[in-house]
Amino acid sequence: MDTAELLLRSIGGLVAVLGTVWVLVKVVKARQGAAGAAPVVRLRVLARASVGRRASVVSVDAGDRVLLVGVTDEGVRLLAEQPALPAPKPVVERVELDPADPTLATGAPVAVVPVGPVPAPRTGTDGSLVDPAVWRQVVGTVREWTVRR
Repeated sequence: MDTAELLLRSIGGLVAVLGTVWVLVKVVKARQGAAGAAPVVRLRVLARASVGRRASVVSVDAGDRVLLVGVTDEGVRLLAEQPALPAPKPVVERVELDPADPTLATGAPVAVVPVGPVPAPRTGTDGSLVDPAVWRQVVGTVREWTVRR
């Protein structure tokens, strides 16, 4: 009977502890919900420039603002802040076609050439360990670390 009583006490204590944790989680979630959830801001690094062996300047897109921050071993410091520029509108050119043009009489499709820079096509290996751009960046970083100044 001692073993059964000890087992029941252990299970009862475990249920009491788990019940207390469950109640505390509910209370904390209710308080956070009442205060309102903080808005999620997605950060994106736009550019990074090394200005020393252990220091760099980073441009960060933070939603509706662009931040320029200095990064060192000691920490991160805000250097400048400005509102983000609106997204550029696509450029569309009107092209007048001459019906007398012999190239149009063949019925071949006409190629449309976009105006402005065309991004390189993305592959499944972009940003992975097999991407050559990643290795160029790693080699550049190691060179930066090993340069005597």
